[in-house]
Amino acid sequence: MVEFLKILSFILISSVKFAIGPPIVYLNDQYDFTWLETNLYGILGGMIGVVFFMHLSEWLMDLWDAFRHKFFHRKNKKQLFSPPVADVEGDIEIHYEYVEHAIPKRKRFTPRTRKLVRIWKKYGLIGLAALTPILISIPIGTFFMTKLEKNKKKIILYMFISVTSWSLILTTILELIDVQSIQELFG
Repeated sequence: MVEFLKILSFILISSVKFAIGPPIVYLNDQYDFTWLETNLYGILGGMIGVVFFMHLSEWLMDLWDAFRHKFFHRKNKKQLFSPPVADVEGDIEIHYEYVEHAIPKRKRFTPRTRKLVRIWKKYGLIGLAALTPILISIPIGTFFMTKLEKNKKKIILYMFISVTSWSLILTTILELIDVQSIQELFG
């Protein structure tokens, strides 16, 4: 049971913030995984996170669209003209007045989203997938990929390649360096 909880905790960590999964295994004495087990569990956790957050992202986007349509679409619709006013004396004339409502502009991009869009424009899905496990985090990267790319199989394939590559790189580096000296520095 204890071994199962160790595996489950490592998979859950890897599914959210992949980059800290392998270092935790190598720096914590409680995890006694081999190089192969660390890679397999890390890749499994990363891909579970990708699939989960891809479906969660779609659901959240649909929920947001429904919410926005229900509460904001009619009320905040930019109105260019006033309601028509009809003069009924003599010939019927309909008058419109130009109206300009001061709708506050909402902030659409934060510095982080600007960086993600720049990466997307420059490198596309491959660049975003390559940076997601190590720098961005699987939930945020998957959300942006789901928003910008409609082909889910392509997202899963690129993320599988990225997660596998980063897992092999991280675990190999951690296997090659002297982990005992690192543990002495931190503990």
